[in-house]
Amino acid sequence: MSDEEAEMSDWFRLERSAVLAVDLQGENLPEGACTVENYPDVLSKSQKVLAACRRTGFPIIYTRHWLDPKGIDTPRYESLDDRGRPLHSVAGSTRGEICPEVTPQDGDIVIDKQRFTAFYGTKLDLVLNRMDIEHLIIFGVWTEACLETTVWDALWRDFRITLVKDACGSATETIHKTAMLDMANWLRGGMIIGAEELVKALDGNDYRAWRFEKPFSMPYRTETIDSLYESL
Repeated sequence: MSDEEAEMSDWFRLERSAVLAVDLQGENLPEGACTVENYPDVLSKSQKVLAACRRTGFPIIYTRHWLDPKGIDTPRYESLDDRGRPLHSVAGSTRGEICPEVTPQDGDIVIDKQRFTAFYGTKLDLVLNRMDIEHLIIFGVWTEACLETTVWDALWRDFRITLVKDACGSATETIHKTAMLDMANWLRGGMIIGAEELVKALDGNDYRAWRFEKPFSMPYRTETIDSLYESL
């Protein structure tokens, strides 16, 4: 086994790794209330990642923003309609469901949440601890909101993080890119990788990935956002 193969074997230890797919719901489509730019591409990349991770045997966990139709569990300052109901991600609604392209399969776990982070008020932490998970492969939407807060909460709980950068998205590509750079600056012990490169890695082929070396290694300015993002 080469040094690189040994490193990948350690990084993606089957018995210690899990996938966390964040909020890949219909609300993010163009006709939804929370439209994500280039969302079909995000779903396509997510499909590839999920397929490769299933082949490898990783547990798959989905999160779903899922608000009570009566509005009883929405954030205090959430915008509601004139009858006090949530404007998006309503439990039981078609748009609130996970998109069919990436639909959960038998044995997958779905965690419903009412706040940005998937750890607040949910059983996610209990599930991960019970499964003895140490490493999370994370992707989804929105990069600067539900995804990023979930990443920070995972990091504070000492999980190792692999972010799949092009299987994430937000309202604009620029918001997505700056959020990814923000995370790169402080993603201690983590990796950022593209979907195709992750598939290569899991299939035992040569791959390219960015690894955290020191804090604030991506000191971006407006004119350098694109180039620094491409270097991830």
